Amino acid sequence: MRRSGIYSVIVYVGIVAYAITLSYYTILKYYTFHTHAADLGIFAQALASTLYYHRLFYESVDVAIIPKPGPIGYSFLDVHFSPTLFLLLPIYAVYPSPTTLLIAQSVIVALGALPIYWLGRWLGRENLGALFALAYLMNPLVQGANSFDFHMETLFMPLALYATYALLTRKWSIYYPLLLLTLGTIEFAPIPMALLGIYYIAKNLRRRVVVHGVATAVISMVVLVLALWLKSVLNPAGPTTASPLSGLPMEYASSFDLGVLVSIFRNPWLIINLYTVHGTRKFLYFLELYSPTAFTAFLDPLVLPSLAWPLASFLTNNVIYYSPYFQYSSFSIPFIMMASLMALSKLPSDLMRRFTVLIVISTVIVLLGVSPLIHFQYAITSTDREIWNAISQIPSNATVLVQNNLYPPFSNNINAYTQWYPWLRPEYIIAQPSSPWFTWWGTPYNEYVNLALSNGYGVYMVIGNSLLVLKANYTGPPVVCKPLTIKIGPNELTIINGEVQGDTIVHTPNEPPGQWFTTTQALPPGLYSIEVTYGWSGPQYLRAINTTLALIRVGTTTINLSTDNNNATTIIKLNYYTNITITAYANYIVNTTVYVNSITIKGPLCG
Repeated sequence: MRRSGIYSVIVYVGIVAYAITLSYYTILKYYTFHTHAADLGIFAQALASTLYYHRLFYESVDVAIIPKPGPIGYSFLDVHFSPTLFLLLPIYAVYPSPTTLLIAQSVIVALGALPIYWLGRWLGRENLGALFALAYLMNPLVQGANSFDFHMETLFMPLALYATYALLTRKWSIYYPLLLLTLGTIEFAPIPMALLGIYYIAKNLRRRVVVHGVATAVISMVVLVLALWLKSVLNPAGPTTASPLSGLPMEYASSFDLGVLVSIFRNPWLIINLYTVHGTRKFLYFLELYSPTAFTAFLDPLVLPSLAWPLASFLTNNVIYYSPYFQYSSFSIPFIMMASLMALSKLPSDLMRRFTVLIVISTVIVLLGVSPLIHFQYAITSTDREIWNAISQIPSNATVLVQNNLYPPFSNNINAYTQWYPWLRPEYIIAQPSSPWFTWWGTPYNEYVNLALSNGYGVYMVIGNSLLVLKANYTGPPVVCKPLTIKIGPNELTIINGEVQGDTIVHTPNEPPGQWFTTTQALPPGLYSIEVTYGWSGPQYLRAINTTLALIRVGTTTINLSTDNNNATTIIKLNYYTNITITAYANYIVNTTVYVNSITIKGPLCG
């Protein structure tokens, strides 16, 4: 086989391997409930509502930030300019499931390696093209963007790679369609693409092809103006997402917008204050962006478009904008890869080989240190399967209020919501108390659950702390019920007076009486048994007179630890999702040591 053929095989194998690996990884996240309403659920519902309910890209998640809907009603287009989204409709129609989006995204991102390889071949450096194609697939920020739900920003990355390749190789018949597709991904896309046009103008200032650079910049700016105008028409009151920057005046929003630029224009010194907010995090992100290719992108002016996102995002205090595990790196990576490839292709062979080794080492180091595939691993558990079996019993067209991480399986339902609006009375409320999203301030499901329980909802399904489903006007026993068992050890306790010996909590005569230890546990509504196993050592006559060694209080219930037994049990009833506090009080008994071996909570009790 010719060397050229070997390079092609290596690249194609890499693309297939990447597409399979990231498809599997993201689907695994979906089936273990680690995807989200924002944004996998948003896109699935937007596509399903268009295909099956004749409502153009309607999605309920962003209703909260659309004070007044425009002429097409509530729509994803009220919030973002994304006409390229229309091309996903036939793909989603083939198999309408969030997993379709995850697979499609992984395949499209993987195919972004091809224009990198082709550019290397066009430059006469096919070996470099293959190297950078693989470096792109191994880039942990590519993987981070790909593995976080589904986003149009992520699709910008491969589309920008194809458009840049077509521009550099002067394939005009496909360049302009690719440019429009790239510009149609999201409203920020015109900014790096305009910078790409400026780069091409500077490179070809005295050549006839400079007109294509001018056209690129002009078209990008026209699309930007169109995007901003269209958003103002569709969402006339504007989004309600602004929040103040820490330590800075209220008018500086946490999200990048034109208001930030106006404020900087009025006070240029403000940029120093803005850039130093989360300064360490921003510096690390800059390293994560450019170090995989050993900063060689800065050896070619094509690096210019890659700076658009970091320079803009660093003006905000929104840390997800400069995190390797979100979609926003997609605005920089295409131009970093292409600029590095262009830079190395111009070097003498000996120097090129040295930089090649450096890039391989840098890519591997950053991959090992940052890649989500290494640092965030998932496995389907028996509890996950139980949750899927339970939620499959909920009617597909029911009005449901669903917690963020449980939302994607319901996203084809136009009646699915993640935020409880005043006008909404859902038939089902679906939550996962064990997830951090349960108490997230934006959608506080711990509050939603208790509000519902006080307004005629009953517990319809409960799987420990892993699933809680409430149903309106339901008074029967849970149709799915699996109690949890919580064993409280020394690590879950706050010791006030006493000591720990192995797994045993001990109160000796040397410690004063009174509070011994305490702990707090969050539990769903229902009946619970609380069992304490204990022991003691001291004068044996205490056994005959049944002396109380200690008391354990659970809310208003008291458990006596007496000398005539070695375990004690009580039943408590919780009407709401609540935190229960368990506090132990030791009595003063001469020459007596009390040992608590275990505290076990079981519930909600079924039947």
